[in-house]
Amino acid sequence: MSTTLKPYTDYLEEEGAQWKLVDPRQVETAPWTLFKCQYGCPRYGKSRCCPPHSPDYRRTREILDSYRRGILFSVAGDSNQLAVETARRLFLGGFYKSLALGGHPCTLCESCDLETCRFPQKAIPSMEACGIDVFATARRCGFEMHTFAEKTEGPYRQFALVLVE
Repeated sequence: MSTTLKPYTDYLEEEGAQWKLVDPRQVETAPWTLFKCQYGCPRYGKSRCCPPHSPDYRRTREILDSYRRGILFSVAGDSNQLAVETARRLFLGGFYKSLALGGHPCTLCESCDLETCRFPQKAIPSMEACGIDVFATARRCGFEMHTFAEKTEGPYRQFALVLVE
């Protein structure tokens, strides 16, 4: 088994992603992100990938602390599916602990079946839904971050994180 991540970061580049290898200790978790989900997102409570069904920031910190590296990336397209595919490729390459966290709520189904996921191999929670402060994390890892009133104001990119061991 190879321990290099180059084939996977090359894949991300081919898909138009900008990426950084990160130490999971650089990923900032905070309770306020879940509050923003609860009081700012119409999907709150309606998806298995969103709060209150997703892990809270404490559980996420425990998960992050069980990894030594990750790939934080941004992309103009669908970060969730790119993260899922990257984690799948890593798993098949021998990195059995690969785990993906997305950049937006799950949109695989029009309405979520809270009892049984229809796409368990493709559905992932967003980083925010798990208590990750994406802005602080991205900035800490060297990405430039801005807020926009509209997606058309600037280069709108979604972030995702793939943890790998």
